[in-house]
Amino acid sequence: MTGHRLQIVVPPAIKAQIERVAKAKKTKPQSVIVDALTYYLPLADPGLEAEFAEWDRLSDEALGEFEKSLA
Repeated sequence: MTGHRLQIVVPPAIKAQIERVAKAKKTKPQSVIVDALTYYLPLADPGLEAEFAEWDRLSDEALGEFEKSLA
C-alpha cells in the first residue's frame, strides 16, 4: 500500500477488533483501517459536506420538523 503515514492512538478494544477483522480477512490491519475510513469518509462534493455538517448540528426535534415540512 502506498500513501502517507498517519500515526493515531486507539483504545485497546479497537486495536483488538481491527486485528480480529484483519486476521479473518487475511489482510493487514492497515487495510482494515483504510477500508473503514473509506466507508466512513465518502468522497463528496464540498458543498454537500458542509450541508451534512449542518445536519449533524441539528437536534432530533429540528430534524423531525424539517422532515414534516417535506411531506
